[in-house]
Amino acid sequence: MTPPAKRAQKTASVAEAEIAASPAVLALGGESFLAERVVGVVIAAARASDPTIEVRQIDLSRDEALGDLVEACSPNLFGDAAVVVVAAAEAADEAMLQVLLAAAQDGDVRLVAIHQGGLRGRKVADALTSAEFTVVPCDKLNRPGITDFIGRELKTLKRTATPDAIEALRSAVGEDPRALASAIAQLASDIPQDPLTAEVVGAYHGGIADVPGYLVSDAVVAGRATEVLRLTRWALHNDGNASPALSAAVAAGLRGLAKVASAPRGASEAEVAKEAGVPPFKVRTLREAAARWHPSALAAAIVNIAVADAAVKGRAIDGRALVEPGLDRDQGTYVLESTLIEMVTHRSR
Repeated sequence: MTPPAKRAQKTASVAEAEIAASPAVLALGGESFLAERVVGVVIAAARASDPTIEVRQIDLSRDEALGDLVEACSPNLFGDAAVVVVAAAEAADEAMLQVLLAAAQDGDVRLVAIHQGGLRGRKVADALTSAEFTVVPCDKLNRPGITDFIGRELKTLKRTATPDAIEALRSAVGEDPRALASAIAQLASDIPQDPLTAEVVGAYHGGIADVPGYLVSDAVVAGRATEVLRLTRWALHNDGNASPALSAAVAAGLRGLAKVASAPRGASEAEVAKEAGVPPFKVRTLREAAARWHPSALAAAIVNIAVADAAVKGRAIDGRALVEPGLDRDQGTYVLESTLIEMVTHRSR
């Protein structure tokens, strides 16, 4: 039997069209952003032909997962189509595996199985691959993998870049696939020049591009202090009034992290996702991040971001009281930046 690693090499360039057309897809690997994309492609393709199609989320790490899986993979009384997104496929036992194989063969629903890869659940990955699931590698990207990822993103957008531009992009944005994908899309949309050059990338990331608040929030949650400061300043260079949006995004991210961290140990990813207000396939990433935050540091961060949010809106807080006169924009920005760096650098205390 061909080892999974070799199969992944053969399927490393799986096109979106192939994913969209496949009735059964296996997102194999530990990079959540890539797995999210696979799920998004399948759902978008299904809804293009039927906007009312139902999406059923199943977490195989739950105790009741077998019954949920059987129900989700069964057609309803009206014969309505559905997309079944199966998280934690590596946790499938023999009975669950047989349900997945039967569902793929019957074709009553479209399947997307998300498997973390590695040794755990290797039998499941092998069985789904042998059953002709379309395998889409979603492994954590090493340095060569990041370069290939950037190349594929550019190709999808029908753009090219010089090698120096790719290195400049990595230096400016880092190696997080989510941040890179956003930055490349912005460049392709705003810069008509092709190929992109290092000079263009450097100028653009000197203060022209927009930074979505969720990128700052993700960097805070993950504890990447340098990236937090760079992205915050990048956003503020572009829009001096961006501080309230950034503080709101970080506050939402910290609240979600706190809800995931406080969830019962045996709660399934689907249950935690519902409580935290995040997609089920993000719960695992948040759980890993929560393990690196001391509870008191997380609690303090939530309080401090509320103070920073007031500061960027011109209000200073002393204890529980608002202080008059308020703060100007530069003072509020300083409070926000220092708060973000403080919470990230001391998250494990």
